[in-house]
Amino acid sequence: MKKSDSGKKPRDSAKESIRKAATRLFAEKGFAATSTREICQRAGITKPVLYYHFGNKEQLFRDLILDACNESRKQLLLASQRGKTSLDKLIDVIAADFALTRRNPSLSRMLFRMIFAPEKGSPDFDYIEMGMEWLRLLEGLVAEGIRRREMKGRAREIAEAIMGVHTLYTMGFLLTGEPDLGRPLAQRMVRLLLKGCRGKSTDR
Repeated sequence: MKKSDSGKKPRDSAKESIRKAATRLFAEKGFAATSTREICQRAGITKPVLYYHFGNKEQLFRDLILDACNESRKQLLLASQRGKTSLDKLIDVIAADFALTRRNPSLSRMLFRMIFAPEKGSPDFDYIEMGMEWLRLLEGLVAEGIRRREMKGRAREIAEAIMGVHTLYTMGFLLTGEPDLGRPLAQRMVRLLLKGCRGKSTDR
């Protein structure tokens, strides 16, 4: 195929434009306060186009959440299989999740909003199970490290600590743009938490 000489980036498809517009609006205003009309205006499309691709606002919201969960699950599972040591795997997983947030901060804001400030009338999702799935992944990697004698402590407590600090860093980035959610931060965070667990075992 011959490349365009215009140098312009290709425009998003209508479906992708709707997804981007809806994600930003849901993140800014929430589900209930976002109207179909606003989504269409921001996406530069008509209501029939939105209905063709998604059916209605609720289905659009559900698709965004489910696609985000599936993509996150895929990327984190891949990351958890790369490292040679359990420490490397933990760092890879945290770094992968940081990368997802950097890539689409509006989607992360939308998810945090729905988890911490759920709205009456918004589509139901088991956000607790979503969090528990993330926790189980971390706990499994820590438990593996303990079995290999790479780590000390209780797997669940260490995983909860990692998840808690990770959440604080992510929320800080979404609110202020800091800290820089890169691999160096993932390395420092995980190493510091594991060092603390080695210094004073939580087995007692």
